[in-house]
Amino acid sequence: MLGEDIIGFFQAIGPLGLVIGFAVISFLDGFAIPTLPEVFLILIALAETGISKPVWGIILITVGVLSAIGAQLLLYSVVKKYGMPKRISKIMNKYTKFLLVSNEKLAFVNWLAPVIPFTGAFIAVCDWKPRLAFTYSLIGGIVKMSILVIIAIVFPLLLPAETVADFTIVLIIAVLVVSLLITYLRHKRVERRMGEVQ
Repeated sequence: MLGEDIIGFFQAIGPLGLVIGFAVISFLDGFAIPTLPEVFLILIALAETGISKPVWGIILITVGVLSAIGAQLLLYSVVKKYGMPKRISKIMNKYTKFLLVSNEKLAFVNWLAPVIPFTGAFIAVCDWKPRLAFTYSLIGGIVKMSILVIIAIVFPLLLPAETVADFTIVLIIAVLVVSLLITYLRHKRVERRMGEVQ
């Protein structure tokens, strides 16, 4: 897995390495390169670093969100400067019209239920207000990562030490399953609406 390779490369540096590794993972995910940042956020949030858990959590949320937004901004700038083939732009615009949310708010929703890859490109192609779209994306990232970090920090405190490892595995699987399920249901709804129009 790409994310494991990235973390493995930086892990020897210690807590700083974990932060750098997570920043790289989040940045790549912002480009729609699948690195499963949710999984690594949970694992890194649970890591023993000598830093208090709340402070460690805030660092990870800040780094993760800013890295992902940075990737989106870079992609937005490239597409805005060089453009996209008209056919692809037309498909992207048409696709968003079939979603329940089709304006700047989709940048927020996409954090909770990923339905569009390359968020930065959609912001550029669909002529959304960039400041508003990136603000929504920023809020969405903070909300999602905060929820994951709070769960990762709080639940182990309520469980016996010997069950924390099992809990971590269950939590990771649950996050992946829920993410995949939400994405699947969203895509099915889009396909259904497109079928009704045709």
